[in-house]
Amino acid sequence: MPIEMVSETFAQHIGEPFELTRDGGEPFEAVLSSCTESPYGSPDEWLRTIKRIPFLLVFHAEDPTRYWPQGTFTLRHPELGEFNLFMAPLGPDERGMGYQSVIS
Repeated sequence: MPIEMVSETFAQHIGEPFELTRDGGEPFEAVLSSCTESPYGSPDEWLRTIKRIPFLLVFHAEDPTRYWPQGTFTLRHPELGEFNLFMAPLGPDERGMGYQSVIS
């Protein structure tokens, strides 16, 4: 069963690890660091027009020196199952290599 792509689906999993794979490469673990609803536009207008509020997910992989370029990643999580997200690297910080996905 497909997951519902709304912020509420992901917000309860902040701090949890996900397995990410890109283009058949080696899987790696990344922790969901944040789930933030868009500050742009009116939530009521978003709900009326697209039936959800756009949101941003940020993940961090432990190794700050290794990164994948932007593209579609397969994510796996014990509760959410397997799904695809388009993600882009943010660069390294104190938590590791950051990746973001905007769901609109």
